[in-house]
Amino acid sequence: MDFTNKDDFNFFMIRALASNQDDAYIELYNLLLRSFVVADVDFDGKVSLDEFDGMIENAAALPRKFGYQWWDEANCPDEASRKKVREELFKKIDQNNDGGISFDEWLAFALDHYKGQTSGLPKSLDDESQDVFVAACKKSGDTSSAEYRRLYWFHWKCFQAADADRDGMVSGDEFNKMIDMATSAQKRFGLDVPYKTDEERSAMFKQMDENGDGSISFDEWLDFSLKQIIAKVA
Repeated sequence: MDFTNKDDFNFFMIRALASNQDDAYIELYNLLLRSFVVADVDFDGKVSLDEFDGMIENAAALPRKFGYQWWDEANCPDEASRKKVREELFKKIDQNNDGGISFDEWLAFALDHYKGQTSGLPKSLDDESQDVFVAACKKSGDTSSAEYRRLYWFHWKCFQAADADRDGMVSGDEFNKMIDMATSAQKRFGLDVPYKTDEERSAMFKQMDENGDGSISFDEWLDFSLKQIIAKVA
């Protein structure tokens, strides 16, 4: 997985840890699985203390790329201290004290660990305060801004949640869920919410579905929402 900047990585982690139904969670799950499998060099289904350092180094590589020291790197200035820190961490994860870490132990610990490490990151846009949300909407026309990137990832969150059959399109049956999620912040803040009735949403769907194939692609959704939903907040 390749992220071009720190903000995009942050948004990915926020989404991944918010719900195990989000596609970002599946990607994080697979990253942690790959770290585990690569470390399990004797193929016994567990990671021993001798294999443990390799698993942590694999897991730490992506956060470290963006300057994060989420796996106690600051406490490992030399090989001796690193060995001691990793031994203590191994004992913490090996809950049944059998001398090996199973994947379920690793996954549960890593997810909980990441939640603590990311607690200071910006929230998902729809969970932000009204001032922050409105300020981001006002920057929707500036595609080079950090606010626009937040809006971009927020639209992916809505789109992927609605795309239940994972065909890369949102059908009429899936459309309401996407609109409900996209307008949830406006409802929470008591702002005007567009497209509330079935008739309005049906007309909106037809307008958005420019090629008339009965489904909406992400680019159609993004373009329409920025102009017809987000711009009205600003």
